Amino acid sequence: MTEITDRAEVARILADPRFVVPEADAAATTPFDRFRAHASRFANGAPHDARRGRLDQLAEALRPAELARLAAARTRRFLEAEGTRRVEVAAIARSVPVATLAEALGFSDPPALPPLVATVAHRYASGAPTDAAAEDLAITRLLSAAPSGTDAEARVLAVQLLVQAFTATAALVEGAVRRLEASADASPSSPSTRALLLETLRDDSPVPLTRRVSPNGALVVLRLDGPDREAAAAAAEPRTLAFGAGPRACPAPHLALAIAAAIIDELRRARASEPTTDAPKPATEEAAHAESR
Repeated sequence: MTEITDRAEVARILADPRFVVPEADAAATTPFDRFRAHASRFANGAPHDARRGRLDQLAEALRPAELARLAAARTRRFLEAEGTRRVEVAAIARSVPVATLAEALGFSDPPALPPLVATVAHRYASGAPTDAAAEDLAITRLLSAAPSGTDAEARVLAVQLLVQAFTATAALVEGAVRRLEASADASPSSPSTRALLLETLRDDSPVPLTRRVSPNGALVVLRLDGPDREAAAAAAEPRTLAFGAGPRACPAPHLALAIAAAIIDELRRARASEPTTDAPKPATEEAAHAESR
């Protein structure tokens, strides 16, 4: 196995059709492995192209503004239920994006789906089971919740969108919040949420690596978060590979950014409205009246 870390070389390999993805087992019989075998991500050639075309159509039918509205509303409800000071960013990041996409795509019971997606996310990427029975049950439930009136392949692709959004969008939100909290100026207006997200994508890729099979059959690990020596030599910023590159790049980066931005905007507004604790408070009601006079 070879690992490529330089972003310029990684970008060239991602654009090279001779490098293919490791394929899922087309003869798989378990529910989860059958799902993985029918996703576009683990197929090459004509099957990939046909599935990717349908996946792109699903993504193109979604509207960033509507996704942002749904994500903002879900985040506000989460904050109201949990309390601003108690809420964990990870809890929002791992539920709101999936539920938002599920609602927009027409899944049944969107709030119930994030835990199911969390159950299958690791195995989806690696192929290695953690708890095969739980993963089979989760994927069966996800496919059952997929939009009615669609064929089996469309249901697989709709679930694929949810699963692929889960880890990456959650990591993007969490990374951007960490960057904001570490900033010397964490005011509501600086840096902008969009700048924050783009910096996170560039410097702290939510998806750190991907894999390809070289023309000679060797497995190649491609780091999406490594150095960019070409950019450094030109005194330029490193290229961003968080959404991949070439013909297999993420089908809907603008949708992920719309959801992540809406979540972070709501978190920033909530934190900006928190009462400060350093303002002097009158010790008694009499003192309060005295101060008001």
